[in-house]
Amino acid sequence: MSMVYPILVLILVSVALLMSVRHPRTIYLRRLAFPALCVIFTVCLVIFSETAAKAALKGLNLWAAVVVPSLFPFFAASELLNSSGFTYMAGTLLEPVMRPLFNLPGCSSLALALGVTSGYPVGAKVTADLRKNKAITKSEAERLLAFTNNSGPLFIIGAVGTGMLGSQAIGHFLFICHLLACLTVGFVFRFYRQSEKTPSVSGNIPVSGTAAEMEGKKHPIKSFDTGRQNRKSARTDLKMAENTWKNPGTLLADAVRNSVSSILSIGGFIVLFSVVISFLEETGLIRLAVSAVLRLLPEYMLKWDMKGVISGVLSGLLEITTGTGTVSQCVTVPLHVKLPAVSFIIGWAGLSVHLQVMGIISGTDINIRPYLLGKMLQGTAAAIYAWVGLSLLPPGSVAAQPALGLPALNIHVFVRTMGRSVLILAVVIALWVGIFSLISLLKAMKKKSPI
Repeated sequence: MSMVYPILVLILVSVALLMSVRHPRTIYLRRLAFPALCVIFTVCLVIFSETAAKAALKGLNLWAAVVVPSLFPFFAASELLNSSGFTYMAGTLLEPVMRPLFNLPGCSSLALALGVTSGYPVGAKVTADLRKNKAITKSEAERLLAFTNNSGPLFIIGAVGTGMLGSQAIGHFLFICHLLACLTVGFVFRFYRQSEKTPSVSGNIPVSGTAAEMEGKKHPIKSFDTGRQNRKSARTDLKMAENTWKNPGTLLADAVRNSVSSILSIGGFIVLFSVVISFLEETGLIRLAVSAVLRLLPEYMLKWDMKGVISGVLSGLLEITTGTGTVSQCVTVPLHVKLPAVSFIIGWAGLSVHLQVMGIISGTDINIRPYLLGKMLQGTAAAIYAWVGLSLLPPGSVAAQPALGLPALNIHVFVRTMGRSVLILAVVIALWVGIFSLISLLKAMKKKSPI
């Protein structure tokens, strides 16, 4: 049995190197790489059956206790707002806010609002829906996706801050760093393919059939921009849009059905990667990687238990919860080292989340590479903001207690998390509608005022 581990590691490394080689002669071997990984995974399931069962149970507990009550209301709300057409009507009025800051149409404001307040992968789902409805161009969708798929305050403040680090103040601090990093990436990506002149159809109601494919051309249903159209034309547009809307019962049923499907898919990814990480720990791959990284660190950092931090960061590259939990348990490591590592993991999000995003955008023409670049930039920026913020804050203002771990699944935790999620959602929607109404009122007053 002692020889099994090195053999599995050798095979895994060989397959990884094979998949990275792009020579034409290796095309047939590369096609066998993924089946080989599946075979290795199956063998590990047989060898480490007990470890796999514990890891799967841990992933299921995380999904049921935190993910479901945190994300389901946001999934349902985004489905309803998109399918009802309200997002597109509000988008026209929010254009003056989104375009100067992020070079994006106003309808993308929903992706930003829900993306920073809900959790992975709501921002990606809203972006994909906007692209499918041809409300934004391909470049705008890639620009939007790069910074709107974020971890929500329920996870950062509740799970990481209070649950893992034992301090709600740390949770708020990490969320602020994460939000600043998100906005930084959004501003940087406003220059992504800026020279392209393809017009978007922001503010348009989605239509069915081939008309929605006419991107960059005149849309059959005109914009709600009152600065370009008269009142009669706007009433005509609304009457035409009524033919594409569904009744509230159908909208609600579709929203619930699609939300449940997305939640189940996320749960599968969480369980799968929990098991994969447990296999990497059992086979010693993570220990080998930690030893290699330790040799690169300066000597003054070796006085702390950096093995746990490095192991957590490496695990966080694959799955966010496992990584943050591992780093938070390093009680001997000071906060100015531990919190930037946790902040980086939250910003990067992990391969598990990225695969979920790939599945969500698979029905669109959105390129995943700008998104991955944006997440790496966001993780780096979040770590820098955490390090700078800790140096500016007074000592003791942000203190950590011993790690508590995630709460076990019970009805009280579920209801409490669901209640917080609904409350945050209600506040976000109210603010979003309030901004929409305020801009609409200002435009109406400007129109009535004498020139």
